[in-house]
Formats: sequence, C-alpha cells, structure tokens
Amino acid sequence: MRKGKSQVNSYKTILKFQQTKIAVGACRFFASLAPCSSERAARQFLEQVKAALPGARHHAIALRVGQGDRVLSRCDDAGEPAGTAGPPMLAVLEKHDLTDLVLVGSRYFGGVKLGIGGLIRAYRACAEAGVAEATITTREIMQQISLVVPYDFLGAVVRELESAGGAAKHFLYEQEVTLEILISRHKLDDFLQRVQSVTKGQARASIGRAQSNGNEK
Repeated sequence: MRKGKSQVNSYKTILKFQQTKIAVGACRFFASLAPCSSERAARQFLEQVKAALPGARHHAIALRVGQGDRVLSRCDDAGEPAGTAGPPMLAVLEKHDLTDLVLVGSRYFGGVKLGIGGLIRAYRACAEAGVAEATITTREIMQQISLVVPYDFLGAVVRELESAGGAAKHFLYEQEVTLEILISRHKLDDFLQRVQSVTKGQARASIGRAQSNGNEK
C-alpha cells in the first residue's frame, strides 16, 4: 500500500469506461479503464474484462482508490514476469496523478516474445494509450457541515454561504436554525471564520462527511 502525505481538496479521475487497443510488435494490447472506488469493485471489473477478452493470455491490473493520505495502490502482473506488467501501469496512473480508477492491461500473444524490457515498455505504452483516450475529470472535495445559528444571524450566514459558493441542503427551524451545508473543502476554514464573525461567535458547526463533485476536463 502506498499512501499520500496530506489531505487534498480535489483529485483527478476518469469520467467513464474506456477501452483502447494498441499493437506492440506482433502482440496486441487492450487497456481497459473504469471509475472505481474499492479493491473489490476493481476485481469485479477485472473479471468482466476477462470475460470480454477471453483470447488474451494475460490480464494485468493496476488500481488507485482514495485521496490524500488514504490512497490505496495495488497491481498484479497476472502471470507475466515479476514487475513487467502491473508496476509499469501503476506508475503511469501515478505519473498522471489519477485515482479512483482501475486499469486492466490485456495481452494477446503474437508469437514473438518481447523480453523483460520489452514487456515493461509495452505495458507502459498500453497504459499511456488508455489514459490518453480516457475522459479525465477533476473532482472537487465537498464538505458537509451541520451549522446551528441563532435566528437573528440567519440572513447574514446565508449570504456568506452564497458568497463562498456553498449550498444549504436542509433547514431545521427549532429554538435556533440548523443548516445542513455543502461547501468546497478548500473554502471551509475561511467560511467558518466569517460565520463566527457575522454571528459574534454564536454559531456552532459540526463537520460531517466529505464527497466529490466532478468537472469534466
């Protein structure tokens, strides 16, 4: 497992399934990529690719899921010589800083052996071709907040929320108003500081779960 070192505010992934075919010498390679959020889902995708490309001798896999200090990286050579298939493909995903995706490199043998170096270059080229054809999307990390505000300050808080580009998903009117908010993680600290300012320190915030919001590139 490889882990990042810090929390991130956005990350890059792919928008949808993509399959790309390339020829390396006499061999044919297919790069099959799909969005993925778990190792289990990646293994299920691998089985789907195997079923769709039954003539391929090898189906190597590389996957990255998670963000920041929770990135999980896995790869498998699928019977190729150690380090010649999975690691080169994983290196391509890391080079392009892509996560939450799985890549399967399928090889049809063409009758001529590629050798250790040739296999490494071929699987790397396969992965690069797949990434080049895929639709990349940048997903912004959105933070959920539960914010309790006295009625007198509700209008000011809503204005601050709109200014920060956030959204109130739900209002609960009791002795005070509870707002369920969604806001960009990178704007969170500044927003909370401004809320404390306009409410004279009377607002109370509880941080909830994070989620992503995609923008196609």
